[in-house]
Amino acid sequence: MKKRSILVIGILLTFITFFQACKSEEVTTTKTATITALTCTSTTFSATATSGASYTGTVSVPYTGGNGVAYDAGTAIASTGITGLTATLSAGTLASGSGTASFVITGTPTSAGTATFAIALGGQSCTLSLPVAVSKASISTLVCTVAPAIGTNGTAYTGTVTMAYTGGNGGTYDISTASSTGVTGLTATVAAGTLANGAGNLVYTISGSPTSSGTATFNLSLGGQTCTVTLAIAAGTSNTATAAKDTVVIAYSGTSASVNNPYSSSGVAVAVSGADVTVTSTNTSKEIVYLLSGTATKGSFKIYSEYRYNITMKSVSITNSVGPAINSQSSKKGTINILAGTTNTLIDGATYTTSKEDQKGTFFSEGQLSFMGTGTLNVTGLNKHAIVADDYIAISEANIIVKSAVKDGIHANDYLQVDNGTITVTSSGDGIVAEEGYVVINGGTINVNSVDDGIAAPYSSTDATIIPYVLIKGGKISVTTTGDKGNAIKSESYTTIGTSEAVTLTVSGKGSKGLKTGGDFILNAGTVKITTSGAAYYDTADSDIAAPAGINCDKNLSINGGNLTINSTGLGAKGISVDGTATINGGTTNITASGAKYTYNSANTSEAKGFKSDGVFIMNNGELNIAATDDGIKSETSVTVNDGTINVTKSTEGIESKIITFGGGLTNVTSSNDGINASMGTVSGGTESNDGSHIYIKGGILIVTGSDAIDSNGNITITGGTAIVGGPTNQPEEGVDINGNFLVNGGILIAGGSNARMTKAMTATSTQVSMYITSSAQVAASSVLHIEDASGKDLVTFKPKNANYYFHFSNPSLAKNSQYKIYFGGTYSGGSFVGGSSGWGLYTGGTYSNSGATLKSTTTTSSSNTVNTISF
Repeated sequence: MKKRSILVIGILLTFITFFQACKSEEVTTTKTATITALTCTSTTFSATATSGASYTGTVSVPYTGGNGVAYDAGTAIASTGITGLTATLSAGTLASGSGTASFVITGTPTSAGTATFAIALGGQSCTLSLPVAVSKASISTLVCTVAPAIGTNGTAYTGTVTMAYTGGNGGTYDISTASSTGVTGLTATVAAGTLANGAGNLVYTISGSPTSSGTATFNLSLGGQTCTVTLAIAAGTSNTATAAKDTVVIAYSGTSASVNNPYSSSGVAVAVSGADVTVTSTNTSKEIVYLLSGTATKGSFKIYSEYRYNITMKSVSITNSVGPAINSQSSKKGTINILAGTTNTLIDGATYTTSKEDQKGTFFSEGQLSFMGTGTLNVTGLNKHAIVADDYIAISEANIIVKSAVKDGIHANDYLQVDNGTITVTSSGDGIVAEEGYVVINGGTINVNSVDDGIAAPYSSTDATIIPYVLIKGGKISVTTTGDKGNAIKSESYTTIGTSEAVTLTVSGKGSKGLKTGGDFILNAGTVKITTSGAAYYDTADSDIAAPAGINCDKNLSINGGNLTINSTGLGAKGISVDGTATINGGTTNITASGAKYTYNSANTSEAKGFKSDGVFIMNNGELNIAATDDGIKSETSVTVNDGTINVTKSTEGIESKIITFGGGLTNVTSSNDGINASMGTVSGGTESNDGSHIYIKGGILIVTGSDAIDSNGNITITGGTAIVGGPTNQPEEGVDINGNFLVNGGILIAGGSNARMTKAMTATSTQVSMYITSSAQVAASSVLHIEDASGKDLVTFKPKNANYYFHFSNPSLAKNSQYKIYFGGTYSGGSFVGGSSGWGLYTGGTYSNSGATLKSTTTTSSSNTVNTISF
């Protein structure tokens, strides 16, 4: 009986064991979701993607052979081909057989084309292709404002983001959506529409329910521009204090800190030693927010993160006497959110504890830093830099104040971009610098007070892929530098300014420059004011004179618009110095270079010149006003005036070059020596030989006065335009002085000068009839020279700048073998001076009366020669 019982029990146990084994195998098998095929070629997208515009859409991907098992949400898959997007599998349950799986695509496509995603589900994979259309919309600047700025966890939210833009091109745009990050559950959407031509507003609508408390962030892109807005999400009405779902809360209190970490089991470890907080995060699925608040009198925040992260500052104050206040050892992007209405403070120590890790300033990051939020961040750098990243720094908004920095205020290893906000920097080194990249300013207000360079892209090594430029597309900028050879703005490549707001640059150190560029300088728009007060000096390290300048450009300079004012008062200081070609196409430029000459020795001097170019100088349009101690405009190559207005109100030599051409516009020059001087170079002791230089007058109006008002060591050729020349009185100089040929083949010429030395008439081969008049008596500066034909028609009424004895006159109306009367004196009423000259010049538009005048000569021009010498 016992044996039978034992046998029965054994059989029963065996059956149970077998049954459990089969059951376990069945459970194990059904836990894994599997399919037999995933088809990416038969997909539908919920929305159209456009380059440069925020995108949120869903796509349904068909599959076959589903086993009916549930599957979790996937991790984000970055797009290839066209970057800027990610696709994430939404959680769901497979059908038993055929069905569709949903993926959510978010981001901003960087260009048009096809964005591809290598997606996978249930052991199968395929490549998903999203077409990205070419954007027809383009804007220049963007400022975004959200309202209301506060939401509540778990409560439905409805609000708007007003996107104020400038530079709209009138193009159309498609619907654009963006999902919130940080605190999820919200979506911003703008309907399709058409941009204005110029400035306008777009309105995004935000809806949804926040999934937690903390900060909801939207990165909104449209028309090639991006702005970032944030919503503060309150915890709701619950009396239970819990950490936000996506937030690690760190509260400082003196020499201690408390932490609430909802990710302790999800790869985020937070170590606390006193008030020193160290985060080590291996979580790579979510951008975790670290909310800092309270005051640490002796503490720090340090982070190691394998994924991008967010530091939100809520009235936090951190002082670390032995190192950085915030130290990110992560190479990933850190978004720094400075909450609205809060003031935050970071202070480091003058001496750091030795570390094998980089720790280059008060706020240091190995990776990218992106600042946002409208609160205030005060930073003091007692050891080195104040804010520094070994990658790029982007500032979309915020009020950042660098109280002081031993070295640079804000230092990026790569590029630095400012879109909006207010930045104030006081530093003993550079103000804002991109060490191996570029600086782009799209908007905001920037105030820099530095000893060395104010805003700089100084890279000068050999990597041709790095272009260290400064581009100012918007914003109001003020820079003051005080150190020797300091530059308010410096780039080793090109510099371009196109802001509609004011740029004010003030430099006072010896040899300092308002703007120094190793490449081209371009001014397209803006009101730019540059003041230099430092003196030139001999730099023994360079064995050369370091001369201050408003603008010093190593390559080519173009002024296309805007209003530029330069005031250089220092010894030997220049207004603008250009090594290459200088071109003025528009705008208004005012230059004052009032300093005295700097002399180191006879071979090393620096003069205060207005505009100096080693290459070609070209005036195409706009207005240029110059007052200089030495030369007004000097080019080592040539000067060409095609149009526009040039006023040189003070100079030793007004315009000087080898070849000078006047083709149009108005040029008015006042000088104490040569007004217009063409010379191939200085010859010791002077020379009367033709050196090959040339002055061409082809069009426009030229008004010039000086000791030698027009002086060519070579030739002068006049074929058009109007030249009005005022020479000296009783000086051994002339109104017109030439060593070579003086050809008058067209145009109008009236010139007066002294008879104190021999002067020359026009060259006999001139094709237009002219008069060379010499008088034994002066025409007083208060009188006029008047010439009329036999019928009484006024050919010229000229009021000289000074009392003159001789005159050059030519006019297309002069004819051979014709009679003319020459008067000294009389009156002219109802007219004005050609070219708007003040107090002297060529009268036009009025009536001459010979009452009280002296008829000096009635002369008949030669019937064969074009040049007529007339003496009385």
